[in-house]
Order: sequence, then C-alpha cells, then structure tokens
Amino acid sequence: MTEPVTKSEPVHSQLESADFGTINVVERNCPHCGRDNADRPANRYSHSVWKIRDCADCGFVYIDRSPVYEALKSEMAWEKTTLIEEKRRADIRPISYKFSKLTRARMHLFPRTKMPDLVDSHALPGRVVDLGCGAGDQLRGLDDRFIPFGIEISDQLAAAGNAYFGERGGQVICAPSLDGLQAVEDNFFSAATLRSYLEHETHPQEVLQELHRTLIPDGVAIIKVPNYGAINRMIMGRKWCGFRYPDHLNYFTPASLRRMAEKCGYSVKSAFSQRLPTSDNMYAILKKTA
Repeated sequence: MTEPVTKSEPVHSQLESADFGTINVVERNCPHCGRDNADRPANRYSHSVWKIRDCADCGFVYIDRSPVYEALKSEMAWEKTTLIEEKRRADIRPISYKFSKLTRARMHLFPRTKMPDLVDSHALPGRVVDLGCGAGDQLRGLDDRFIPFGIEISDQLAAAGNAYFGERGGQVICAPSLDGLQAVEDNFFSAATLRSYLEHETHPQEVLQELHRTLIPDGVAIIKVPNYGAINRMIMGRKWCGFRYPDHLNYFTPASLRRMAEKCGYSVKSAFSQRLPTSDNMYAILKKTA
C-alpha cells in the first residue's frame, strides 16, 4: 500500500494503560477539506502525542497523525488495542466503568440495531461488503438474498472471516479498505456496512469515494460511528467512551458526516431517533445518487 500522505515519522506513544513504543505515523491534514491545521492549537481532548484538531475551515474534528497501515496489522491491531483500551477506561473512570461492566445485561432489555436487519430493510439483493469486517460476526444472520464480502487489515481476523463468508459464496480481502476496494470492479456491491469503522480510517473521504464506485446504482452504505455531538461527551470530557487513542482518528457529528457523504455523491437518510444527542453513537443510511 502506498499511503497518500505528505510525510511520515516515528513517534513514541505512551498512554496511561500502555506503552506502544516507537511506531511510524503519517501526518494528516483535515480529512474533509484538506486544510493543514498545524497552526491551530490542539483541542482539550488531545492526549500524549495524539493531537485532536478542529479544522479552521470546515470544523471537522480529527487526530492529526495516524499509525501507518503496517502498524495497524501488527503492534496496533484491533484485537490488541481493544484490550488496552478496556484497561485505560477502567483506570480513568474505575467506578462508572466497573458499574457499566456489571450491568451489561441492560443492553438486552431493548432490541438492538443489527446490521443484517438494516441491510434487509434498505438494500437490494446482491453482494454486501463489510469494511473492517473483523472475523465476520457483524454479518452473521444475513438473509440468503445477500452474499457477504469483507475487507479486513488484520491477517488473523481476515482468515476467520473468510472461512465463514466462503460458505455463503463470498470472501474477505485482507488489505486496507482503500486497497481492497480498488481491487473491486464498478457496480459490484448492492450494499456496504461500516459499523464502528469510519472513525478508525486514516482516509475516510477517499474510502467513501471509492466505495461509491463499487456500489450499484441506488446501492447503500450503512454507517454507525460515535456521535461527537453527544451530550455525554460534553459532560464526560476526556473520559467520554468515544475517545480511543489513537484508534479513533475521526470524530463525526451528524452534520459533518452528512457533509462528507454528500461531497462523495451520496444522499443521506438519518432519522432523529438514529442520531439522538443523548446517544453516544449514531447511524446513517447513505444512498448512491451521483
């Protein structure tokens, strides 16, 4: 993968819960408008070497450097950083985090939004790609009208996902999402799922543009991301559950997600119930229009 970057450098990343050591990173301009915001002060949620910037031109919120893709396949692979993140949260808010873990059964009191259900409701029959698919768990239960595909950067997780998707006639491409999508022909997928993915992507706008090319006319992309506009973020500050350093590179609000999606040729449908200011997460249905 040749990353579209301006420069790269090694940095030493040390958080409360882990010392990642020296890793290679790429410097990032605003992912939406391209402005270099180095002249802007980092916002108050920045931590260690991970500086969060508020773009002076378009207002997009992002971390201004990202681990290179090779680091994301090895020392900073999702399955490793998730364990580290759990420890970080337990350290910075020991009481509320312990209470949350002990009461996880509350999450089953009400029906939860599942990607297979959203695909069934919004997509035409055909091939469905899950970006950052992991081991393929998010598309389990997909209706037989759909064939599951995935793109995953982790070798271990991609192999597990490929075993499952292969039984349904699909496959997992082991690559960064931009590379994986570029290997796919035009109008190949009827739908895409991006659950807890776009906030991690170094080049979110480029991925949405390339995904647009691979979708059929009227194809849809179903997105779930943390809601930076949530009231809880304003209350909890740096202890907000939506912050993961440096896993979460992009911090979307309903407005900034809409602007980026429309710029890439999608119309956006997001019911108010799917983007409540009282919720830490939000959903949006992007439909290919241009």
